[in-house]
Amino acid sequence: MRNSGKAPTMAVWVISLVLFLVAVVAHFGLLKIPEPFATWSWILGFGLLLVACRVRGL
Repeated sequence: MRNSGKAPTMAVWVISLVLFLVAVVAHFGLLKIPEPFATWSWILGFGLLLVACRVRGL
């Protein structure tokens, strides 16, 4: 299957998903994650996904 558009690659999608899950786990208090990591995980994950949707091949 070829990536023939501006959709993010599977690697970028998985990284963004992991960062989102870290933020959700921290938000609901399932694990004790320090505050800077919890906040920056969703910011970086969302930003990476937005950039990947605009840059072909990322």
